[in-house]
Amino acid sequence: MGAMQQQAPEVDLSDEEVGTFADAIMNAQQIQMKAQQQMVGIIKEEGLDVETYQQIAKSTQMGESPEESGASQEDIEKFESASEAMQEAQKEIQNQIASAVEETGMEMQRFQEINRAVQQDPELQKQIRSKLQERMQGQGQGVPGMPQGN
Repeated sequence: MGAMQQQAPEVDLSDEEVGTFADAIMNAQQIQMKAQQQMVGIIKEEGLDVETYQQIAKSTQMGESPEESGASQEDIEKFESASEAMQEAQKEIQNQIASAVEETGMEMQRFQEINRAVQQDPELQKQIRSKLQERMQGQGQGVPGMPQGN
């Protein structure tokens, strides 16, 4: 695991930009939740169950051929077809996320820069989490993907 981690950019955020980023995160998460359901739908449409798909995917990620996963040839063909359909869907999802982010008034490049910084800066995480909680409480929701702290 000698991969060098990319250094997070130093970002100065105004309170307004923190709010915009929080809105962008919420929009992106909604799209990602729908996307997850869409991916499961694609797998099932191909006649595979999610566990078999994940088993073959794990095997190929570890550098093995799909055949080494122990799956049948029929399931491997379904896996390959589902993977192709998912790659196409993924492109569309990325476009939707970019549009959703830009609808908040934030450039996608700035969103990604802040996102990298947030992942490596605990203070910035707290600031964003707090803003997300404010936004969510306004909508009567918890913060998805964020641990609930006191």
